[in-house]
Amino acid sequence: MSESSSSTIDNVKNIHFSRKKYGPELLIDVAWIHDMPTFEKSTIPYRLNFYDITLISNGSGQFWLDNERYTISSDTLFFTSPGQVRRWFADDLDGLCLFFPAEFLLEHFNDTLFLHRLRYFHADTGPLSLRVSAEQRHYLTERMNVMRDEIKSLSEDSPHLLRAIAYEVLVKINRWYAAQNAQTLDNLSNQTISRFRYLIEEHFTVMQSVSEYASRLNLTPGHLNFLCKKHLGVKANELIHARVIAEAKRLLVHTEKPVGSIGQHLGFVDSSYFSRSFKRATEQSPAEYRKQGKQRLA
Repeated sequence: MSESSSSTIDNVKNIHFSRKKYGPELLIDVAWIHDMPTFEKSTIPYRLNFYDITLISNGSGQFWLDNERYTISSDTLFFTSPGQVRRWFADDLDGLCLFFPAEFLLEHFNDTLFLHRLRYFHADTGPLSLRVSAEQRHYLTERMNVMRDEIKSLSEDSPHLLRAIAYEVLVKINRWYAAQNAQTLDNLSNQTISRFRYLIEEHFTVMQSVSEYASRLNLTPGHLNFLCKKHLGVKANELIHARVIAEAKRLLVHTEKPVGSIGQHLGFVDSSYFSRSFKRATEQSPAEYRKQGKQRLA
């Protein structure tokens, strides 16, 4: 796997992108799981600090991403964003993986919100997986093998070619994902919504007021709500709260942090307020959710 040093925070291992795996710094990698002896496919929870798309070619079992369970089967894509906690409960697992940190694309494209418009990496309601057809699998395998061949014989301009192919592949998958999940590309590409989602991801632990985000976007809170309802079908505060609760779920199940510490980390003034807010969203107390989540992973 494209990994270098790892560390442990709250019992979850952190895996970092190996920038000099091939000698000169290269911020993208494509490889088969069977060619990566360090690929973490045990039941141990871990996070990546880079994006990963895995095209499953073989295997059975379950893949856990944060608190969602996905069935492992061939011709399935799994999408992992930096910071998400994942585990494999798999037999005979193999597949083709595309890894890259955000800077690989963002440093050379004049579109800082590009990755936030890829709904499969930042899904609010849809799955973080995608079934592909034989034709789509053939396309992905061919393009990713072209990238593998380029990586094997790197030249000075290789990053430009690899970046162009990666951009093409990511856009293609975005179209497939939108079609399979009854979403329109117009909804996914609204600039203001993409900027709002980016700001939430950057500030959700310290900024949870719609008016604060609206101010950053030079909008009124009412207009921001209007745009969220129009393009996403939810209110702005629901989008913010959903991100906070998603992080709470992740920390409850995959760490041993006290409930009060988790609430404090997420900006709640006291643990009782956090517990009430969490229960309204999930119909379970944080302690109940933690117990059930850990039992599911046992």
